[in-house]
Amino acid sequence: MDRKGEITIFLAMILVSVCALLCGLAESVRTAGARCYLRMAADSAVDSLMAQYHRELWDKYRILGLEYDSQETLEKEMEGFLAPYMEAGNWYPMKLSKVQAEDVVTLTQGDGRYLEQEILDYMKYGLFDTDWDELDEAGAGELLETWKEGGSVNRLSDLYSTHSKEAVQLEKALENINSRLELQKEYWTQAGQCLQSLDGQGFISRAGKVVKELERLPALVGTYENKADRLRERLEESRERYGEEQGNLSQEVQDALEDEIAQYEAYVDKDGQRRQEVVRLREYAPDRISWIQDVIREAEDVMDYIDNWEPDDEDDELDEASLWEPVERRWSGYGMLSLGIEFGVKDKEKEGFLERIAGMVTGGFLELVLPEGTTVSGRKLQLDSVPSASLDGAGNQGNGLEGTGNLVSRILVGEYNIRFFQGFQKEMGEGEFYELEYLIHGGNQDRDNLAGVVSRLIALRQGLNLIHILSDPGKREEARSLALAIVGGTGILPLVSVTAFLIMTVWALGEALADVRELLDGGRVPFLKTRNQWKMSLDQLLDIGRNGRLPDGEAADDGGNGLSYKGYLRVLIFGGYGNGMVYRMMDIMEINIERGQNGFSMGRCACMVDTESTVSGKHVFFSTGLWKKQMGDREFDYETRIGASGSYMDDSRKR
Repeated sequence: MDRKGEITIFLAMILVSVCALLCGLAESVRTAGARCYLRMAADSAVDSLMAQYHRELWDKYRILGLEYDSQETLEKEMEGFLAPYMEAGNWYPMKLSKVQAEDVVTLTQGDGRYLEQEILDYMKYGLFDTDWDELDEAGAGELLETWKEGGSVNRLSDLYSTHSKEAVQLEKALENINSRLELQKEYWTQAGQCLQSLDGQGFISRAGKVVKELERLPALVGTYENKADRLRERLEESRERYGEEQGNLSQEVQDALEDEIAQYEAYVDKDGQRRQEVVRLREYAPDRISWIQDVIREAEDVMDYIDNWEPDDEDDELDEASLWEPVERRWSGYGMLSLGIEFGVKDKEKEGFLERIAGMVTGGFLELVLPEGTTVSGRKLQLDSVPSASLDGAGNQGNGLEGTGNLVSRILVGEYNIRFFQGFQKEMGEGEFYELEYLIHGGNQDRDNLAGVVSRLIALRQGLNLIHILSDPGKREEARSLALAIVGGTGILPLVSVTAFLIMTVWALGEALADVRELLDGGRVPFLKTRNQWKMSLDQLLDIGRNGRLPDGEAADDGGNGLSYKGYLRVLIFGGYGNGMVYRMMDIMEINIERGQNGFSMGRCACMVDTESTVSGKHVFFSTGLWKKQMGDREFDYETRIGASGSYMDDSRKR
């Protein structure tokens, strides 16, 4: 009878073991489900957190940013979104211990690449009509090459235009020398006339003036030599600069520029021959001065003799003519110094007109190109605390962004800017400012930003216009004809060519001024012009220098083609794109939104958030049972950490 319980005990033990195994399996499955549930809860909570993006930032600019005031606030909001999952009555009892924001990335971080990524993500789906003919890598590459070529031609034309002015100054130095030589000749003639009229004192006075003019020659020759040396050195430096820019130039433009540069170098070489004649004046001047001083002393002796002469009788008469005859004979043998070379600019009026036009871009050129009746905004921006204020000088010019390596990305960002930011208008509303102009120039005043953009447009159009002139034999011949008229056909052919290149540069500038005025007035200008699309003649160009204003020319025959003002702003954005420009985009967003929300800051708008939540869970199919009291209350006795990240960017573009 005692052994009858053995089976019962054995079966009971088996049952307990089977139940333990089943409960363990069930708990294992439940724990795996709890982890899945927790992952879903964390992802859902961070999605809810990121769904609180700033509505106006999205509505105005299609940029997603989670505005927050502190990291602790984000953590509390995340806890709030996790709470319903913790409180749900289900098979996954949990208690939230802590939420920590591991990393919060704002739109202003990463040198601007996060804002750029959001823009590109949006523009992949938001691009519609543009002024661009091609939106592929090849078309963008061609645009960039043309933009670079125009900039290089403009910079080189500025260099060699300066050398043209230096060549003119060199000719003026020769004119100064020649003017002294002409005075020498004039005083020599007057002195000879004084001898003929037996005026000894007058002769000495005029001869002394000849000496003074000769004494001025060494300094004038030295000035000429300094200018010549400086021009030669500057041309050598410019030749090196040309080599640096050469890679941006097409072969046709290179050939044309080589022809023009060769003329500058030929002018310097030709000047080497003339220089020998000029230096000769300095060498001969001391001998001439000594010779004249001898004649002056001879004249003084004659005067002393006349003053001290006493007649032997009353009938004696002094023959002064005979006394002065040796002096006059010797004076007539004076070796006159002269410039035996051709030099100078004959039509100084037209040359002055060209200089006046070239100087317009350094003066009040903005009023020159503004449409009639335009009032320029006088708004001043407060930029002390905007995102771009955190950039140093180097960072503001950098372009180490992801999109800058992709030419199509540059175009997309430029199109975004044109679509969401406003530019120059003849009339501005209250609180509005020149956003696109600020984006490009970065000044704190609307007027300065507009002037900066206009200056860039003039430079761009001048370079592109000069490319057209260099490729048009007819226009080059017109420039040469005008140069011949200005120089006067002196036979210094290199000087004619140097002046012709100056005329071509100023002609391109005059056309550029007319182009920009047309753009500001709502017209269109072709990027690369044809002969029929050219507006300004050389006569009209000289009228600008004469009157100080642009002529009221007829619109170009472009058939409605070409880029508008905003189209050219796209080009400037495309060519000058960098992180400084991206930060100024943030400035504009912040300034405009802050008008309706005081204290708004792009630096407090997160685009990515990494969180880690710590959760304590308890077992459902396993319990400490009788040992609970001895082990303490450990109902939620195991801890789980779960990370969750939220981002407004495509997964492929996250850091």
